[in-house]
Amino acid sequence: MIERTIEAGPKRGAASPSRIGRRREVARKVFLQVHRTIGLFVGAVFVLVGLSGAVLAFREDIDELLNASIMRVDAPAQASYRSPDEILGAAFAAMPADGKAERLTMPRHAGSAAAITYMVETDDLETDVYQLFVDPYTAKVKGQRLYQHHGGPFSQPLIPFLMTFHWTLLLGVNNAYVLGSLAILVFFSILVGLYLWFPLNGDWRLGLKIKWGASAERLAFDVHRNVGIYCAAILLVMLSTGIAMIFKPATRSVTTLFSPVRPKIDFGKSKPLPGQSPIGVGAAVAAADEIFPDGRLHWILLPSAPSGVYVVGKQSDDEPNRTKTSRNVGVDQYSGRVLQVQDRDTFTAGEKFLEWLFPLHSGEAFGAVGRSIVLFIGLTPLALYVTGFLRWRQKRRAQRRARY
Repeated sequence: MIERTIEAGPKRGAASPSRIGRRREVARKVFLQVHRTIGLFVGAVFVLVGLSGAVLAFREDIDELLNASIMRVDAPAQASYRSPDEILGAAFAAMPADGKAERLTMPRHAGSAAAITYMVETDDLETDVYQLFVDPYTAKVKGQRLYQHHGGPFSQPLIPFLMTFHWTLLLGVNNAYVLGSLAILVFFSILVGLYLWFPLNGDWRLGLKIKWGASAERLAFDVHRNVGIYCAAILLVMLSTGIAMIFKPATRSVTTLFSPVRPKIDFGKSKPLPGQSPIGVGAAVAAADEIFPDGRLHWILLPSAPSGVYVVGKQSDDEPNRTKTSRNVGVDQYSGRVLQVQDRDTFTAGEKFLEWLFPLHSGEAFGAVGRSIVLFIGLTPLALYVTGFLRWRQKRRAQRRARY
């Protein structure tokens, strides 16, 4: 009898089902409080970050639409672009004498103007950045705008302003880590939300339904839960890529643990030759064409000093990043000799990972479909915040009624 009694008793150290259930209930309450706190406070910030990201998904199109008079041109039938030398010549003639041209960005489509970025040093030794737009078919200046004012972001055009807000919360580049830290909290909150999403009775299908005819309280709960579960994967990708770019030095260091990552490329220095004038941008482009005969001329970074070099970028059709290119050639501004080549086809796995961060975050790696997804995902923080706030307020009211 004694042996039977001992055998029938619970094993020492084993938790009873009721005790496990209580622990789960406590853990769920703690996670719910964490999820709610992060959502109410940090979530409010990410509503604005998400909305700005939704607009920025089609930033180039919107920017051109808002500034059509200077950024768009009429594309004549069977016409070709004027040479880069002619386009830059027109820009130099319109620039102030103290302006320093930084780059020429070629049109991104047939109806776009070429953009020349130049800088002007102010009386207080600060720098203002301007963009000047030239019709690539006629080499005539369309107009210019102040792109970045040293006094602050509020003087920027809408799209550059939204980009500054989206990356730094207008706190300055050196304080972008604040947004990155908040993004880490939101990332954790989404993981907690996935844990809380799973129904207590184990029937996961219940978490994928919305009872449209139910009460307002239940409807807010269902919408919050469904938006969260259906969008969680993409939200986590958006957050992780954003965090990785904000903390890029740390990201590079971690990446090197798995794959080699070379230092940022140095395109070399030009060697001034006695009696030798700098070559034109056309000659620099010709030198780059010898290295990359294919691809579209994306930009020409101009020498900023006597030892500076031309950097000519030739963008290929299969590059995920459409904002910039990773196929660049450094050309000596005097001899026209190729000094350095950056070729994405030689990238290591780690370098390709870093190259894909921004195209994944912006959606441009997948064209219009990817950008449309990013636009939609940018609206989800608003939907989650509104439904989450309504649910929180409903519970607060219920608790007050029960108290009194």
